[in-house]
Amino acid sequence: MNCADIARLAPLYITGELEPARAAEFDAHLKTCPACMLELERQSRLDSRLREEILAEETNVFWVDRRVRELISVEAEGQSLPELSRNHRRWQAALLAIAAAAILAIGGYRALHTHVARVYADAAQDHRTEIVEGQPRRWLTDPAQIAALAAKQGIDSTSLVSLESGPYRLVRGKICFIDHRVFLHLVYSDGSQNFSVFLHQRYASPLPGNVREISNGKPLCASNLDHEHVASFETERLIVLVVTDQSFDAALHFAHFASAVL
Repeated sequence: MNCADIARLAPLYITGELEPARAAEFDAHLKTCPACMLELERQSRLDSRLREEILAEETNVFWVDRRVRELISVEAEGQSLPELSRNHRRWQAALLAIAAAAILAIGGYRALHTHVARVYADAAQDHRTEIVEGQPRRWLTDPAQIAALAAKQGIDSTSLVSLESGPYRLVRGKICFIDHRVFLHLVYSDGSQNFSVFLHQRYASPLPGNVREISNGKPLCASNLDHEHVASFETERLIVLVVTDQSFDAALHFAHFASAVL
């Protein structure tokens, strides 16, 4: 996959619609091409801003069209990537594709995004039931036992240790069922609030949802469900879901940290 392919497929990648095999090729190219990674981050920011603008206003296609063009213009003025000059038109077309998708979807946008993927809904419910409400469950608190449980799920214990390299400490762990799959449910605390971290070996299909941003080279998705906030990303080996009932920013902050150490 070359830079032209990246520009052409960027809209599908950002919205999570790229088929798994192509997404893997896309990821591989980004790891070796800082210019494309930088441009994709810019597109992701624009996509996020477009969605915020759409959700914040009453449905008005003409207003959205004008606002989309204003945002693209602002982004273009801030562009300083001479190394992408040969692909400038391709990236511009990709930006317009994102904008066009937003305009075409405006009529049903609110209804579409009130539905949250099962994997996120289950994780949020598990956090609500077991952490917020504190319903009795059998938890492991011994680090060695939790590491052994992780190993049974094909998860290296170094991942658990890495998540303790910052302000967070592992409190307890168990297995749970998320979207009909067995996940490792870990609870980390920063001393004042608890975070649920759900881990699973990465599977063929990518995580659903729209990419909010690129965090440490990893596409990061985010969802809000009532009082729970979910942030998710994938590494080469793992699916990672972070859930908190504290704030959306708290979920993102933990996800940013986790994406850097995993």
